[in-house]
Amino acid sequence: MQYNPAKQIDPDRWLSIEEDERLYAIQCWISELTGSEIEDCVIEAVPILAVENQVAMADPPVTRATLERLLDGGIDRMTAIQVMGDVMAESLSAAVSQLQNHDLDAYARALEQIDPAEIALSDPDDKAPRNGAGGVPEFSDEHRQVLIDFGERHADDNALSWPETAGFLFAVQACPELVMPSEWTEIVQGETVFADLDEARAVSEARMALMNWISDCIQQEQPAIPADCAPGPEPLDILETDNNFSRWCRGVTIGHNWLERSWDEVLETDSDDDRSQGMALILFAFFTGRAMAERVVEEIAADSTSSAPTLEELANKYHALIEQAALEYAAIGLEYRQTPSAPPPRQPVRSEKIGRNQPCPCGSGKKYKKCCGRPGAGPPRAG
Repeated sequence: MQYNPAKQIDPDRWLSIEEDERLYAIQCWISELTGSEIEDCVIEAVPILAVENQVAMADPPVTRATLERLLDGGIDRMTAIQVMGDVMAESLSAAVSQLQNHDLDAYARALEQIDPAEIALSDPDDKAPRNGAGGVPEFSDEHRQVLIDFGERHADDNALSWPETAGFLFAVQACPELVMPSEWTEIVQGETVFADLDEARAVSEARMALMNWISDCIQQEQPAIPADCAPGPEPLDILETDNNFSRWCRGVTIGHNWLERSWDEVLETDSDDDRSQGMALILFAFFTGRAMAERVVEEIAADSTSSAPTLEELANKYHALIEQAALEYAAIGLEYRQTPSAPPPRQPVRSEKIGRNQPCPCGSGKKYKKCCGRPGAGPPRAG
């Protein structure tokens, strides 16, 4: 199983899984977040496991009530679970040091004393991102700068730039099956090797904060496009310059191509969802750059029995649909992920990672590192 404290857990499913597997899933999450070895994350995982078990069972009732109170107070779920886990850890530590049973009354009082206002005012570097407008946890400027610096430092190592990372992780979060960080890290990372543990932790934490922000945007039906990656007001200007929105679109198409087989497992050809998703992908591909936009216009003209739109007409039309496309693409994936009758396949179904020296999938005949793998270049095909 996969664990993410930012996401609501189904109590029945959680309790139906062996406790050792639940613990291991939490260890994996901590390992992905901190860069520590999985085996070294047991001490941090046990209190979180205890809290999640109590929330799922509503036993003692104060644990679930505390989580609901913190959520109502504007604290995101990840931070709430971490704070409650700290209380549990202190309570268990006191019991061990005093060689006595766990004092449930003292534990309950400690939970009741957690003040969401104090959490919101605490140091944001020590906690998960604080809530922003509309209840969506803010992706901090510090997190963004970490990913900007990482992408710029390691561009020659085929690492994705900041906007490409944001677009790629949007595609990951919109996928109809859950995708673990251990699966997608290599795509975002390229051939980069972290300089030290501090860099690994900073980058991993920034990526997870971004993932949580994207997830909450999707859950709350908000377009998960970071502010500095939003499209400019002039559609044709987007096509003429290498800008953050074009790079974001490039990241989405790279992510979708990598996850395309996962979509094929659930989408029926020519269904309403298939057509809506296809239109969104065409729009994203269109805004990756002028060359791709012209290809889209040519393909529409070839398939059209009437007069085809000009590049400017299509740019204006698609520009007005950007937010709708992002919302629909994410909503389709979320719907299938939440459908009990459509479980994920037993083995991940990913497209193969594109090697730097392999032919670029866009059909140019060039090596990937000299074409779409090059910073500022066009994406692989969208469909």
